[in-house]
Amino acid sequence: LFQFRTGHTPLNKHLQCIMKVPSPICQQCYHCEEMVHHFLLASPKYASQQLALQYKIGPQANHFKNLLSNQKCIKPYSAL
Repeated sequence: LFQFRTGHTPLNKHLQCIMKVPSPICQQCYHCEEMVHHFLLASPKYASQQLALQYKIGPQANHFKNLLSNQKCIKPYSAL
């Protein structure tokens, strides 16, 4: 959770900053930088998990600020 909040994750945006990958672009969709927001809400690779969490959490799951701070949202994410 701390890594998601700070952005220091094994996602391409951060990995490119520390020169571990050549590009920050998501290798699944090739349209966006792979960062926490994209990973949690938009990555096509995790679409089924995103839908399941939206069903479990409700409309709050569509708001990035809730996902990493609202206790109702954090608990289901930690179960993945």
